[in-house]
Amino acid sequence: MNRIIIIATITIASLVSCNNKGNTADPIKQESVLAYYPLTVGNLWIYQTSSCDSTWENCDYTSIDTNIVAKDTLINGLTYFKIEGKKLVGSEPHFLRDSLDYIVDNYGKVRFSNKDFSTIFNEEFVISDNDTIYHWYYKMQEDPIVVELPFRTFTCLDNKLSFFRKKENFEFEFNGHSFYSKGFGLVYETALFASSTGGMKRELIDYQFLTTHNK
Repeated sequence: MNRIIIIATITIASLVSCNNKGNTADPIKQESVLAYYPLTVGNLWIYQTSSCDSTWENCDYTSIDTNIVAKDTLINGLTYFKIEGKKLVGSEPHFLRDSLDYIVDNYGKVRFSNKDFSTIFNEEFVISDNDTIYHWYYKMQEDPIVVELPFRTFTCLDNKLSFFRKKENFEFEFNGHSFYSKGFGLVYETALFASSTGGMKRELIDYQFLTTHNK
C-alpha cells in the first residue's frame, strides 16, 4: 500500500558593544549555520532507524545507515556538498549547501537555519478530487531543546514540522522533528505516515569527523 510520508526531515542576537565614550564597536560576528551542520568532505554520521506506531512508544528497529559527505559538486553554477547514504525518507544521494546562513538542498528547500525563527518553510497542500486533504509546513524553533540519545546528550535546535489532515478538519496539529546540534549536525529526526501518524525515526549512534569533537 502506498503511503504518503512527510519528513520532519535560532536566536542569534546582533550584539553591539559600546565603550564609555559612546562610540560603537564592530558588531560581533554572527555564528555560521555550518556550525550546526559541519559539511566537510569526509565527515560521516551513523544512524539507527526505527518504525513506530501512532503512539511513538512502540518502535521496531529497521536498519543502521551511514551518511557521508562524499565531495563537493557544482549544480547550476552553485557549490553543493554531496551526501551519500540512505535518508530517512526519499532518494539518495542528496545535496546541501550554505545559502546566506540557510542550509538548503538542490531543490531550493530550506533544511535548517540558526537565525530565522519567523519564516514558514516548505509549505505544501495535498489536493485530491479538488479538495485539500493534507497541509504541512516547517518552522525553526527558537528555544534550544535537550535531546537525550543512548550514547550522549545534545542541545539542539528543531526544524519542526506542523502537519494537519482533513480527517480532523485541520484542527489538530501533528508534529515531526529534525534536531540539529552545534558541532554535530542532524542528530535525531522523525517522519510521519500521513494516514496513520505513526512513522519512522532515526537517531545518531556514532560519527567520524575530520575536525575534532569530544565524544
